[in-house]
Amino acid sequence: MPQTIRETDRWSKMRSERDAPSGGVLHSARVYPAFRLLMLVTLVADSGFWMYQVALGWLALQTTDSPFFLGMVGFAGGIPLLLAGLPAGVIIDRLDRRSVFLAAQGGVMMVEAAFALLTGTSMIKPWTLLVLVATFGTLISFVFPTRTAMIPSLVERRNLENAVALSSAAHNTTRVIGPSLAGVLIGLFGVVETFAIAAAMQALALILTIRLPLLKPESSAHGAGGWSSLTVGLRVVAQRPSLLALIVLALAPTVLVMPYINLMPVFARDELDLGSRGLGVLLASTGLGTVVGSIAVARRPSRKGGSRSQVITAAVFIASVMAFSVTPIVAMAVLLLFLAGWVSASFFAMNQAALQMRVEDDVRGRVISVYFLTWGILPLGQLLVGALASQLGTPLAMIFSCVMALTSVVVIVWRFPSLWGQSVKNKEEPPLVKASYQEG
Repeated sequence: MPQTIRETDRWSKMRSERDAPSGGVLHSARVYPAFRLLMLVTLVADSGFWMYQVALGWLALQTTDSPFFLGMVGFAGGIPLLLAGLPAGVIIDRLDRRSVFLAAQGGVMMVEAAFALLTGTSMIKPWTLLVLVATFGTLISFVFPTRTAMIPSLVERRNLENAVALSSAAHNTTRVIGPSLAGVLIGLFGVVETFAIAAAMQALALILTIRLPLLKPESSAHGAGGWSSLTVGLRVVAQRPSLLALIVLALAPTVLVMPYINLMPVFARDELDLGSRGLGVLLASTGLGTVVGSIAVARRPSRKGGSRSQVITAAVFIASVMAFSVTPIVAMAVLLLFLAGWVSASFFAMNQAALQMRVEDDVRGRVISVYFLTWGILPLGQLLVGALASQLGTPLAMIFSCVMALTSVVVIVWRFPSLWGQSVKNKEEPPLVKASYQEG
């Protein structure tokens, strides 16, 4: 029988009183049993997620042989994050978060199984591929924000940055495991078997998720329905310059640089002359770097370095992807992807932890959904870079996009000088006042 959140809180408080906040890299996983289980769910489910991503990219390239179609696939998979993000936030704040998580994970499993079935029976077509990808993206718009919103309910606030970094490390570890397994499986068996195993991993994650405690949201003053409820997260962000700065800073590298992952099959096959196994190696190199970067954030004292560290890591991430785009040497490409993974994971972990520290639980789901809208805008970047790649070539397209991203970061820091001169712990803004963003 699943535990209740009160039982988990009791265990957490007993252990947190005994253990200091600086209890090592794995502190949150060691002290909080429910959080440890959530990390295990992340490892299993996201390994399947990355296997799906590699198989999908390879299938799309085999089906159409078009970099532009890869951009369309990225657009179809990501645009639901933009369209469904705000409604997802309301649901996350209104319903038991574990139940929302279970339902979305079950849908992900079924979509991956459908890919295996349709591909195995030769019924997959470009249009059916795009429909399934869009369905998958809609489900993911619930999975990631819900899981992120669950973390503060499972750990003490003083351990939140460590927990966010560990959760990021778990996710990023799957960026090594998933692509590596997918590359081998595609080479030995094919994409059908890869999709099937990814679906099986989602089924295992479902079984583990059932053991998580119920996570019913706190009672909220924001009970109105309709459009007012949908826009609460936007109003909270608009009224808090520190939140707005963090989200806008995340926007540039997400939209303009992350399309390089979507175009990795083209880099592997056409620029570096590698096959499916080589694609797995490239993605695993990025994934290994993200693991190291996440652990580095988990090791550091809470809030050390402030938002200036975010700006620096964002700039290094952009520069490393730009360098990768033009190198013809496989070994150099692997090293640059490792660096890109390292600094990107450090950036996103610090950025997300800073956001979590500023948000009240009764609006957490809606604010986090606003944060994930940056990933919802990513498809526009994927479509743009995919179109440029078809006209100019993939390397030139990524260089152009990276230059735009670096310019955007400079402008953002100029517009929000606190990102360079102020620590993550906000000392100027007053605490959130509920009445200032009540619905209605």
